[in-house]
Amino acid sequence: MKVVLPALVFIFMACTAFSSGIKDDGKTVETAYVKILGMVQVYGNAPRTFVGIVDENGTEYAVYPPALEDKLRDLQGHLIEFTVIFLDTPNAFGSLFLKGGTVEPVKWEIIDG
Repeated sequence: MKVVLPALVFIFMACTAFSSGIKDDGKTVETAYVKILGMVQVYGNAPRTFVGIVDENGTEYAVYPPALEDKLRDLQGHLIEFTVIFLDTPNAFGSLFLKGGTVEPVKWEIIDG
């Protein structure tokens, strides 16, 4: 019984000390949207193709998530204004090859009808 009480006190103190580092401080992170004027480009050879965005300066961006690729393939050949979020980590397969970074298109508008 002499060992149980100090062990319980130690466990309680450890839980209290470590839980303070996990606490949410209530700050909200704002997402930065960026506009890119460019075109959809399909890279690779069938059956291993992926979609990217090429801006007016020739910078190539990988597109994430892959579910958007089918929608964007249909827009190939049009000048488009994309509203995107730049991702910190290279999530897309295309990010292995395209050096502009990985973007997640939020919305887009075709400029050249």
